[in-house]
Amino acid sequence: MSKSRKVSIIIGAVMLFIIALGFIYLVIKIKTIPEIECVQSGEVKGHEDMYITMPIAKSWNDSGFHANQYDAVLTNNTYNVLKDWSVTLKLPNNAKINDSWNISFYENDDGTITIYNTPNQGYNDIIEPKESITFGFILFSNSDEEITDYVLKATPEAHMRDYPLYYVLWMLVFILIIFASINFGLALKDHQYRLRAERDQKIIIQSMKTFTNFIDAKDRYTRGHSIRVAFYTKKLAERLGFEKDDLYNIYYIALLHDVGKINIPDSILNKPGALTDEERRVIETHTTNGAMILKDFSSVPSIVEGAKYHHERYDGKGYPEGIAGENIPLVARIINVADSFDAMNSDRCYRKAYPAEKIVNELKEGAGKQFDPEVVKVLLDLLDDNSFKTMNSELNEM
Repeated sequence: MSKSRKVSIIIGAVMLFIIALGFIYLVIKIKTIPEIECVQSGEVKGHEDMYITMPIAKSWNDSGFHANQYDAVLTNNTYNVLKDWSVTLKLPNNAKINDSWNISFYENDDGTITIYNTPNQGYNDIIEPKESITFGFILFSNSDEEITDYVLKATPEAHMRDYPLYYVLWMLVFILIIFASINFGLALKDHQYRLRAERDQKIIIQSMKTFTNFIDAKDRYTRGHSIRVAFYTKKLAERLGFEKDDLYNIYYIALLHDVGKINIPDSILNKPGALTDEERRVIETHTTNGAMILKDFSSVPSIVEGAKYHHERYDGKGYPEGIAGENIPLVARIINVADSFDAMNSDRCYRKAYPAEKIVNELKEGAGKQFDPEVVKVLLDLLDDNSFKTMNSELNEM
């Protein structure tokens, strides 16, 4: 999975967590919202959940009584619908309500009046969020004392949609859906691209294997050599920390490392006895021949170096140029070890395969001389931790 895909998944997960947390918060809030009770005396405080203004709209005297008409405005300052509301107020001495509108009320023994909503009458049943209702009454008393103290009560009827956070969360849900849709589309496109890339890689590998089989067929004792060397080279590169794309490249390079043998006469390749100096020089030309054949193969970086330098020695006594140490391209140093390992581990026209113990001794002896010591160490680690058995199983399945 790519780094950008991981980042997208993390962002999506964080957004989903925030949204879920927000809805959980709203559920808890509406389930635990307490009943409202406000005591109001005199001047209104703007931060109260609910408040009332009850000015005297009209005053007159009637039959020796002082009459006041109160026009009240009861305001819901919350984001919830308020139901079962009531306003309790203390009346002046000997006062009584003569007429009222938009309300019901009842008297208490202590000289207070409780005004409440009139259910199922189509008005003032509830108070909407941030809204007000109006009602009024006419109070007769033998004094001009005004009503100034109130106890306000209401039961909040909470809904998620009563809170601005609810709409913010749904906006986040919408954004998350768009984000997920875009990423799903990109993932699908990436998946299709990877399928095509894998198919193309199979075609490339099969084509290369067909070509290398043709090369290896020139020598009846080394059939499958190029495929085995490519396999070992990729395993070594993987242990050395190569990236995935580089592993594919190094596999292709190793597959074609002996392509120059196509120009070597069969009589020399299959000679059962020791080679003459002249024949050995002809054999050695397969490195430069391979470099010439592959010089235009620019789609695989370092493929020319792999073919040309895989017989250079770490001590500088190899061919074709006699370069030494880390001046030899790393890909060629890895192929050198893999190539030599397969040569020792296979039957040849002039000898049988070496026993495992001798192969290990030869590798140790050649470290720093014929071979890059770091690459040898990696191969010995592979052979030591039973990875060799796994490699052989994988090779048999190929």
